[in-house]
Amino acid sequence: MPLARRQEAEWTAQAAPLTRVEMVLIVAATFLYWNDSLRQIFPGVDNASVEFRLIHFAFYGLFCIGLITIGTPVLTRLRQVPLILVVLTLPLLSALWSIAPAETTQRSVAVIGSSLFGIYLACRVPPLEAFRLIGSAATLSAMLSIVLILFVPSVGLMSEGEYVNAWGGAHLHKNGLGQMTALGAIVCLIVVMAEGMRRHWFLATGIILNVFLLAGSRSLTSQLVFVIGVVLLLTMRRFIRLLVDSAVITAPLLVGALVFALVTLSADSLAELLASFGKDATMSSRLPLWQMLSGFMEGHWWFGHGYEAFWTDESYAVRIIQRKLGFRPWYSHNGFFEVWLAFGLVGLALVTALIVALASRIVRGLYRDPADPVLLFGFVYVLMFLLQNAAEATILQRNTMSWALFVMLYVMAASPRRPDEPTRLPVRSHRARFHVAEEARQPERRVSVA
Repeated sequence: MPLARRQEAEWTAQAAPLTRVEMVLIVAATFLYWNDSLRQIFPGVDNASVEFRLIHFAFYGLFCIGLITIGTPVLTRLRQVPLILVVLTLPLLSALWSIAPAETTQRSVAVIGSSLFGIYLACRVPPLEAFRLIGSAATLSAMLSIVLILFVPSVGLMSEGEYVNAWGGAHLHKNGLGQMTALGAIVCLIVVMAEGMRRHWFLATGIILNVFLLAGSRSLTSQLVFVIGVVLLLTMRRFIRLLVDSAVITAPLLVGALVFALVTLSADSLAELLASFGKDATMSSRLPLWQMLSGFMEGHWWFGHGYEAFWTDESYAVRIIQRKLGFRPWYSHNGFFEVWLAFGLVGLALVTALIVALASRIVRGLYRDPADPVLLFGFVYVLMFLLQNAAEATILQRNTMSWALFVMLYVMAASPRRPDEPTRLPVRSHRARFHVAEEARQPERRVSVA
């Protein structure tokens, strides 16, 4: 039985169905984390007012109450995911060596609190139901963005910097709009593919609206990631089996290509490559920023500066960067740089191990059942997550749905096998034609379950 269907059956048998109040709260929390409308309504210091923080703390409390109510099953699940628990405690632990301990402590509470939402979704909500609710919130967010762009351009369009009049919608920046609309379209598409358009006309509408906003966002990275994600969804069955069956050949080739790119693609050659496509050779000043950041790691190589401590207003390094670049950056525009700055090489190793663990579980699961909607989304999401973090920073990002989704998928993918479940599952011949041919050539094939 596919992971999603098996977990749906487990929830039906073991847990009470979601109430309407729970559904509304989940959609509201997802909507809150999906866009920046709350920051636009309640601006303040660090882009957050007292009202902003109180609303978020109220949701953190609801997540805690929800997890306590579930009880023992939560502890059972968390015992299966020790690595992500270690990573989630890193921000708070980093206050011990942070160069700005007060800011680190405050922001650590936010990232841990919002991560609880991902754990709650994984432990309380059936997988496909979670995607339905998330897709509904993404559709509502897209509707709000369109309303703001068309009827409240002072909010829906950017008004500062080089992107004046670029679409921002319910987000603070066009890149945020592009990133979340690409993700929203993929979530809605997964549910429609799994259960049909007739049952989910609202989510089908969400696909159209999110794709429309993605096109208008002019966020090239997000557009590229979305196209790659859709192609993979349509070709996943053959791709995964080819990748795993030919791992002896493909793995060394992929590793070799990555090493070759890292060794030969210098900052200058990357700038020339971008210029040849008519793009900013500095990637909107990202390349000179990244070159400068490594110089500020002296004395902080192993454990970093503390969670989000490097970018505080009092930071001497930020003042130097601002003077050299001519503007004040608020983050490194690269998720892995951000982890390195915050937690050093130790944190970077832990986060890398976390991503590799999730990716390997998803690939193994898709090899068993290439049609599982949870694993299909997980594979595309991990790819989107990696590509987005090459130019933005969503790893351990507080109060965002992107990171909450990562936590949810990690806990879901680590779901233990039922005691009565066989250790091997037969290949399903009705899933695709090549399965039929495979079973005709071979006796019943069984693959171990992680």
